[in-house]
Amino acid sequence: MNPASNTFNFTGLDELLAALNIKGINDVYISVGATPNWISSNPTDLLCDMANVFGQPPGQCDPPTDLNKDGSGTDLAWRSFVTALVSHVSAADYLSTHAHITNYEIWSEFHRSDTVGVPGTTCVTPQSTDGSPCSYRGTFAQMLRMTQDMRCIVEGHTSDPISGLGLTCGTANYAQIGIDPTAHIMEGDAGGGSLDDGVVTLENYLYCDANPPAGSECTWSRANPLGANATDVISGHSYFNHNAVPEEIMQYIAAEKAILSPADAAKPYFTGEGSWGKNDTVSDPNLQAAYVPRWFALLLLAHVDRGYWFAWDEFQPTGTGGLWSPSPVSFPPVECNTLDTATSGYYCSGAIAYTQTVDWLSGATVVTGTCPASCSTPSPGVFSLTISRSAGYQAQILWDSSPVSSCSNPMCGSTPINTPPPFAVSQWRDVAGNTHSGMPPNIGASPIIVENMTPP
Repeated sequence: MNPASNTFNFTGLDELLAALNIKGINDVYISVGATPNWISSNPTDLLCDMANVFGQPPGQCDPPTDLNKDGSGTDLAWRSFVTALVSHVSAADYLSTHAHITNYEIWSEFHRSDTVGVPGTTCVTPQSTDGSPCSYRGTFAQMLRMTQDMRCIVEGHTSDPISGLGLTCGTANYAQIGIDPTAHIMEGDAGGGSLDDGVVTLENYLYCDANPPAGSECTWSRANPLGANATDVISGHSYFNHNAVPEEIMQYIAAEKAILSPADAAKPYFTGEGSWGKNDTVSDPNLQAAYVPRWFALLLLAHVDRGYWFAWDEFQPTGTGGLWSPSPVSFPPVECNTLDTATSGYYCSGAIAYTQTVDWLSGATVVTGTCPASCSTPSPGVFSLTISRSAGYQAQILWDSSPVSSCSNPMCGSTPINTPPPFAVSQWRDVAGNTHSGMPPNIGASPIIVENMTPP
C-alpha cells in the first residue's frame, strides 16, 4: 500500500472493503506494520517474513530508517502512511460503499523476533524448513512509538504521550490527529502459540517486567505501563498445530490473560488468527470438520470477545486452515467437493461445518459452559456449551475431546451422555447440517447441538 515515499495504493484494500460492505459487514480489523523496502533500516534482510516470497522484497521486519532505537526520530514515513490510510478509509462518502475499519493492529506476531523475543530466538529465511523467519527485528521502544503515533492519528487523545519525543499527541504538531476517534488500536498478536515466547514478549511490551532482552529498549513498568496505555484491544493467535486438538488453545489464552493487569483484563480480548495450522497436520477431513465448531465454542468458553479463523481459501496441503477452493480438490486430508453456488467455488469439509457453526451460534446467548478439569487447562473429556435464543429456544453443544484417529458416525464417537441437558430435547443436528429427531444415542469428537425446538 506504500510502494514509495508519499505514494499510496489502496486499490486492493478498496476491493475487499467494498465486497464486505455488499455482504452487510461493517466491522473490520486490519493488521498493519511490515516496513516497505524503500524505508527499511535493513533493506537486504533475508530473515524477514515474505523475503523473496511471491515477489516481496526483503527487509520488511526491520523498523524504518527515520525511527531510532530509543523511539526518537520523526517516524515520518509511518505517520504519513497511517494518515493517508485512515483518511482514505474513514471518509464519509467512502463509508457509504465500503466496510468500516474499526480496529487497527500494530505488527502481527512481533514476538517472532531475535531482538524483543525470548533470548535464544533465531530467525531463518522463509525458504528454510527448519525454524521461522522473523516478523520484527526492532526494539520495544520503536514498537511503542509506532503504536503511539498510530493511536494519536486515529483516535486523537491529546494527552497521550509520544514517549520518544517527550511530547504528547496534542503537542507533537502532527499534520492530522483524531481522524477516526471511533476506531481502536490492537497490540500485535504476540503470544497464543506457546507458553513462553509469545506470552513473555506480550508482557514485556505492555509492562517491561518479564526480563526484556538486553538492548531491547524496554524502559516502562506496571506503574507506568506505556505499552498497555497505547493499547485498546488485547489480541493473541490461537493455533493448534502438529496433530494437536483445538482444546490446546485454552492454556495459551489463559496464560496471556493471567499476565494482564485488572485494567487490561477489562479490555476486549480478540483471537486475531487461529485454526489447525497447516492443512496436512490434520489426518482426516472429517476431523477438520469436527475441529471448526470446537475451536469457536472453546473461544466462547475462554471468554474471548472475537475469533477470526485463518484462512478461508488456503486449500493446498501446506495452506493454513483451508475451507474453500476455486475448483474441486481431493488430496488427503483436504476434500473440497461441495459446490458453493455463490462463488462457483467448492466448500471443503471444514467450510460445511463452519456454516453450521454460524447457524448454531449467531444471535445466541451463552448461558453456561463446562470443561473437564478446568477451562484453562482442560483434560480430555466431555465439553458442553449451553445457549439460548428468543421464544424459549434452548440448546447445548456437546463433544468429547478424547483423541480419535478417524471419524465414522455423525458424532465421531460413542461416549455416553452422562449428564443430560437441562431441558427436554426434541432434535439434534450434526456438523454436516443433518437434523435428527429425539435425543442422540451418544457423543464424540465431532460436536453436535441438541435443541428443545427448531431454532426461531
